Amino acid sequence: MDIIIDTIKDTFLIIPILFIMYLCLEYFEHKNISQSMTKYLTRYGPLIGAILGIIPQCGFGVLASLLFINKRISLGTLISVFIATSDEAIPILLTNPQLYTSLLGIILTKFILAIIVGYLVDILLKPQTVTHQQLSHEHCHEHSIAIEAMIRTFKIYTFIFLVNIVLSTAIEIIGPKTLSYILLDKSIIQPIVSAIFGFIPNCAASVILTQLHVNGILSFASLLAGLITNAGLGILVLLQNRIDIKTLIRICTILLLSALIVGLPLQWFFLY
Repeated sequence: MDIIIDTIKDTFLIIPILFIMYLCLEYFEHKNISQSMTKYLTRYGPLIGAILGIIPQCGFGVLASLLFINKRISLGTLISVFIATSDEAIPILLTNPQLYTSLLGIILTKFILAIIVGYLVDILLKPQTVTHQQLSHEHCHEHSIAIEAMIRTFKIYTFIFLVNIVLSTAIEIIGPKTLSYILLDKSIIQPIVSAIFGFIPNCAASVILTQLHVNGILSFASLLAGLITNAGLGILVLLQNRIDIKTLIRICTILLLSALIVGLPLQWFFLY
């Protein structure tokens, strides 16, 4: 019951974000006037994505994934949102005044890195969007725009809610002590393990990483690496919409490399 309640608290704010986003998409699909907006988001997307990503709300990762799936933003913009987002890490660090230096370092580093990597991805790979088995805009508009938006919101939220319960239960069973051993306390390769752990598509992942840092088990470099790869529910939405496996691997590879390029040198510096 506690897991269900916590899952509701972590995800219920996503509902209005999803509904508004789907409402806009439905309107654009009916009116077919989104081409100019798509060009605008392609040009300034990584910067906008980095700004939205630093807001401590996992809903923006979901929003970015859905816009990417619907061919409204570029891959670089999606990456910038994923890198910049920190989900629950910021509120937890705010409650620990002794860690305000870590908080400022995480926000600034992730924000700058998100912009740089986002634009590099768009420059090197050229602005492109995902191809997947079923494009969400290829459906018949049998109902009003609002009803269509509500249906699509309900479908995606139900999937997110159920998967979060499963993942939260698994993390609860493993326990914090086991996780501290898995994350190799005070090891030079801790950022690697932390970055891999960050790929868990659940808001609880950022909570665990941050709490381990508060308790002195996880270094700043490892926390930063884990939060760079932790796109929250964004990866989950990509999986739910059956994204092309090559695109998913490309996204995860870019996130992992970004995390390690920053995390490993910092870990070496603080240890030696």
